[in-house]
Amino acid sequence: MRRQFPKAERAFYEIKAAVRAEDEPAATDLWIYDVIGDDWLDPSLTAKELCRRIAEIDTPEIVLHLASPGGSVSDGLAIYNALASHAATVSSRIEGWTASMATILALAADPGRISMFDNSMFMIHNPLMISIGDAHQLRQDADWLDQVGAQMRSIYMGRCRKSEEELRAALDAETWMSADEAAQWGFVDEVVAAKHAAAAFDVSAMEALGFRAPQGAGRTLSTENESKLVDARALIDEVLATLDARAAEPVPATSGDGPRTINWKALAPIQLASPRH
Repeated sequence: MRRQFPKAERAFYEIKAAVRAEDEPAATDLWIYDVIGDDWLDPSLTAKELCRRIAEIDTPEIVLHLASPGGSVSDGLAIYNALASHAATVSSRIEGWTASMATILALAADPGRISMFDNSMFMIHNPLMISIGDAHQLRQDADWLDQVGAQMRSIYMGRCRKSEEELRAALDAETWMSADEAAQWGFVDEVVAAKHAAAAFDVSAMEALGFRAPQGAGRTLSTENESKLVDARALIDEVLATLDARAAEPVPATSGDGPRTINWKALAPIQLASPRH
């Protein structure tokens, strides 16, 4: 099956005390940006390591940042329970595509404290496993998956605004939800607007003019700077149009040996105008 997420060189999670304003409670940020549990081939984070770190957090609030494809149900439930039972207030922020077991972690937040960026995705499905054995063994494994699936549905139904039949159908179908859809289902309390670029600097425009793009080109622009850029582009287009018109005019006749005589005033606008075509 094709990987939907890039391979990491190491497991990525981070616990860091957040800097807050004086009138806000102290908080600890917890980023989970990786596979949950033992991924066999790729680096991943385990409950054994992370739950111990969570237990050491002593701030009044924990902010959970999520962008994970999911992973082990066993490890995920342990991390979920460590967060849900912690004395701190837990908030979840879904910042990137969050799927499978990672969506369960998001629901460890306190009521009303799950937010999701409007350019993220939220995916739910039934648990799965790789099994080898005879028919008897495979039936046992299927029964075990049904038990695990029931545990996960119980957590989803604690937030879900839909019926259990609708939830079962969504899990069977492996359902990807936008932020708005996840909010309609009750899995998200707040949809956060991402900072969409109003305009972006077009590096090719400078390169076409024969200049090297400055470091940092491609950054998004504020509305004020966008307006300035539009005005600047209009002025540049006006100047270049004038140069194009002049370049199209015939070169005045000159005396002497024509092939060896250069009219620099006529050549200059041609040199400036040609790189943009």
